[in-house]
Amino acid sequence: MLCGVPLIDYYGPQGWGNESPPLRQRQHVATELVAKVLAEQAEPLPTVLDVGCGDGSFLAHLAATLPGQDVRWIGVDYSEHQLARAAALPYEFHRCDLGEGIPLPDASVDLVHAGEVLEHLYDPDRMLEECARVLRPGGHLVLTTPNLQAWYNRALFLAGIQPIFYETSTRSTEVGVGPLRRLKTDTIPVGHLRLFNRTALVDLLRREGFEPLTLRGAGFHGVPSAMAWLDTAMCRVPSLASILVVLAAKR
Repeated sequence: MLCGVPLIDYYGPQGWGNESPPLRQRQHVATELVAKVLAEQAEPLPTVLDVGCGDGSFLAHLAATLPGQDVRWIGVDYSEHQLARAAALPYEFHRCDLGEGIPLPDASVDLVHAGEVLEHLYDPDRMLEECARVLRPGGHLVLTTPNLQAWYNRALFLAGIQPIFYETSTRSTEVGVGPLRRLKTDTIPVGHLRLFNRTALVDLLRREGFEPLTLRGAGFHGVPSAMAWLDTAMCRVPSLASILVVLAAKR
């Protein structure tokens, strides 16, 4: 609830929540970082929390990718529709409004994954504060979020066109895109409220008690196929990549 207005469930049955999309490049990069952390984990039964877990498909992917790991998997999400789908999985799930906090005890988690969540929140500081609270000392956060200053957004700003990922309407992504309107086949917004560039993301993490250890770039599946090679090349420079992927440690 925000100022008396109910939160919009963009991933409910009337939105984007009817089927699980294929794994994106950002998720493959996040998987590598999660695997790296868990491989060095001394805890006999590490706890992994997926914030914004949706239907639990990424948790299932992690569990299948790391079969030798004995892990306690937990997911939290706001969408009742998505959590109803996740209920078929053998993991622990909780419904919560991230603006009100994460319903887990202090220092109860070893690793938090938050994939494409930060940009949906009115108060991203609060979410990171809560991630730090539930993490044990020295715990890790793996986070992905769209890059406001992706290589194509820099050009779009100069051309006076609304940048990709930044939504100004709750009904259509065509608002402000000008000549790019013909490329907008998915016109339903996904609820982006905040966008970060590399500097802003690192600053916010440090402000909320994290130290970034690794920052990587990932491609965006919505880039036209003819330019996918360029999007892949830009991943070598995270500040220009479509998606920012960061591994940070709780200080």
